[in-house]
Amino acid sequence: MSLTISFTPQGFSAFITNLGIRDTTDDFVFIKSSVPCIADGVFTQSLFAGPSVTISRNNLKDSQAQGIVVISKNANVANGSVGIADAQEVLQLVATETGIAAHNIVIASTGVIGRRYPIEKIRAGLLGLGKNLTAADFHAAARGIMTTDTVPKLATRQIGNAKLVGIAKGVGMIEPNMATLLTFFFTDAAISANSLRSIFRSTIDKTFNCLSVDTDTSTE
Repeated sequence: MSLTISFTPQGFSAFITNLGIRDTTDDFVFIKSSVPCIADGVFTQSLFAGPSVTISRNNLKDSQAQGIVVISKNANVANGSVGIADAQEVLQLVATETGIAAHNIVIASTGVIGRRYPIEKIRAGLLGLGKNLTAADFHAAARGIMTTDTVPKLATRQIGNAKLVGIAKGVGMIEPNMATLLTFFFTDAAISANSLRSIFRSTIDKTFNCLSVDTDTSTE
């Protein structure tokens, strides 16, 4: 299956690679905005949420972000304080490489539960990240966040002069209230935090929060 994007939002760059999390496919996606963005997030309602969820919830309290990290093939869940420390270290590594404050980066992780990140591989693989950023390839990003998905999921829209792109992963363990589903939207539209929050939450309630595949609520 081949997807092409005729346009992308302005101002986004990316670093997409294989860090050896599980196999030889891309498993690390970092997307950076050239400027801090108005940002919002809706997360799983599972009481057993992993560090990626709890850290990102906190980092989005000010409705601002400038980068997002996604690690696939490892959910970093059920690893206790070590899992929290590993997630925080990943953000700090990216912050050091890019000059973005760690609290302005959100993180998502999906895949195997109960297995620690191969943190040494991640440390080595992120060296030079800041110098290796290229224009954001959202199709490659959609592939990089896949786990058991058989095809990448991507959609684009033009709204006036603004551009919107969305990528997603998830095929199973999907139960209402955000499930084992990762979805990210990127736009160069100018929008206030209050407007984004209102539009985003009402739309999520009518779409993703109505979706169920096998009644399994996610920790991610």
